[in-house]
Amino acid sequence: MVAEPISEPLPSGLTDAVFARIPEAALHSAWASGRFLGVEMRTTAGESVRVLSPGRLNRDSGPDFADARIEIDGLVWAGDVEMHRTSAEWEAHGHHEDPAYRRVVLHTVLSADRRTGTLRRDDETPLPEVVLLPHLDQTLRSIVRAHHTEPREAPMCAARWADVPAPTVCTWIRTRGHARLRSAASRLAHRFGRTPDLDRLLVERVFRALGYEANADPMETLAARLPLDRLRGLDDPTDVLAAVLGAAGWLDAPTFRDPDALPERFLLVDRGIVPMNRAAWRSGGRPANAPRVRLAQAAALLAPGGVLRHDAVPTLAEALAHRPSHVLDRLRAEPVGDAARLGMARARAVLVNAVLPVLALDAELRGDIALDEQVVATLDALPPDSDHVTRRFAEAGFEPSSALESHGLHGLARDFCDEGRCAQCFIGQHLYPALARLSCPTA
Repeated sequence: MVAEPISEPLPSGLTDAVFARIPEAALHSAWASGRFLGVEMRTTAGESVRVLSPGRLNRDSGPDFADARIEIDGLVWAGDVEMHRTSAEWEAHGHHEDPAYRRVVLHTVLSADRRTGTLRRDDETPLPEVVLLPHLDQTLRSIVRAHHTEPREAPMCAARWADVPAPTVCTWIRTRGHARLRSAASRLAHRFGRTPDLDRLLVERVFRALGYEANADPMETLAARLPLDRLRGLDDPTDVLAAVLGAAGWLDAPTFRDPDALPERFLLVDRGIVPMNRAAWRSGGRPANAPRVRLAQAAALLAPGGVLRHDAVPTLAEALAHRPSHVLDRLRAEPVGDAARLGMARARAVLVNAVLPVLALDAELRGDIALDEQVVATLDALPPDSDHVTRRFAEAGFEPSSALESHGLHGLARDFCDEGRCAQCFIGQHLYPALARLSCPTA
């Protein structure tokens, strides 16, 4: 049963326009500080809510807080928390269509609107939601003031971005996007220097991206331990699945077809594979992010017809030259059994964070200018990320139009704003001309 949308009168002097000007980061600060710990609240459906742990602020794409612990009607949930000023922003930001937000166990909003109490995740499950305004123990003005007087992550000069010519801002952000891609390829080059196997490196990066934040490390460890030649020689996709699940320590996965046959198949193909400790994996949250599901999706990429099956690097480079959507289709291979296909949003994340950096490194190693240009063009053709870094810059007036530009915002925040390097930033030098005499921008 869907709860009726709730509507409560705004305190005197507060309007929708006022709420729209409140930085979302101010809400993050209030939540992270533990302001709502132990406060008795109720969801829009009337369920009791108690915050046991606010979680940790997520500085990349995805929900605002990870690893939160929320008690709802006596049941403790471990998962993510997403925060907005109003409920409508959940759908405006596309979270209702993004599988990356299935682990959200609580959605909090500052003020109720017509969408409050009606929200759902992309799998159509209802989203528990709490309106924070009645539970604030100090005025909104003091919360916003505290947010602005405490150290900010980025950008400190947000209020003056309108004074910078738009072409200057756009060019600089796109330059930072290029630089961030090169930086990712450079980090991979160091690893490649230690173990010069580009194919293995690609598999490890893809597995890591599939693991989402919770299981990125164990997925990468698993990929490093898998006997790829042996798995790629198996003709039956179920055997590949058995080998991957067995190596990961997940042979008893209950949701796959013919589960009794998997241990038997694993014994036929293991040849010395030592299973990982099951304790290395984090469970809980939404079913779509369960380790056994991600493992099945990874196994499908190594099975017959999978994009990682043979010559993975040239295969993906060729697919990328054909069209980026073809790569996304290949990354969303159909798993064995009843595990769902990889969602489109997660497939894009795998492409951006794993495939493209490895292909950029491959282009550099071989001096392939055409591939390098295709990697950049693909990044520029993909939709932008929506996370609190990009939203913080949106408050400054810049909305990224592509993944290349959202990459650039992350690079700008990390390399300049967070470090206080205004003297090396084109935007900082434009706003504060005296800085231009101190240093030259870093390209």
